[in-house]
Amino acid sequence: MNRIIILRHIESEANRSGVGLGRSDSPPTTLGLRQMDRTVAALIDDPITRVVTSPLTRARVLAEAIAESHDVTAVPDDDLLELDVGELEGLEWPIVRQRFADFLQQWRGDDSVSAPMPGGESLLDVLSRSRTVFDDLAQDDSDGTALIVTHNFVVKMLVVHALAMPHHAWRRIDTGLAGITVFRIADGVPALVSLNDRNHLKGLD
Repeated sequence: MNRIIILRHIESEANRSGVGLGRSDSPPTTLGLRQMDRTVAALIDDPITRVVTSPLTRARVLAEAIAESHDVTAVPDDDLLELDVGELEGLEWPIVRQRFADFLQQWRGDDSVSAPMPGGESLLDVLSRSRTVFDDLAQDDSDGTALIVTHNFVVKMLVVHALAMPHHAWRRIDTGLAGITVFRIADGVPALVSLNDRNHLKGLD
């Protein structure tokens, strides 16, 4: 591929409610659907030839809308699922701080990538499964742009991976809803073009 675009999903009901969200299949909000329309329009002139997506609705509907506008098929891939947050799923942060103080201490530390969510995954688990998707696309020598539609922590870890950054640098990467991150690919090597571009959403937030 000549380029790889990594796109975070649109707003879901759980995002709007501010609760912990991992594998729950929370539906898009009205704002999320408006974000989808803007994102489809923003990418309409890109020569997108491959679309790979998390199967969760908040990512899949966005991927399918973009794929349809380019006359390609969005392919779901479980390796692009969000971090499994385990027992934190659906909890508000005050409750998380009360129930999981020991975990949060480790999560805030230098080795946060190795800390598994209680009953769930670690960020290293996310990286291990998702980077294969990115690497396969980067090694694809066909012309065009590949699109990955996925989730917050997956985007962060893929950017860390693509730029060969220290794993703990994930905290330094911002990933807004429907944010567009673009890599140019040359000889299989990614170079960052833009990070978390949300200019297409002006006036919505």
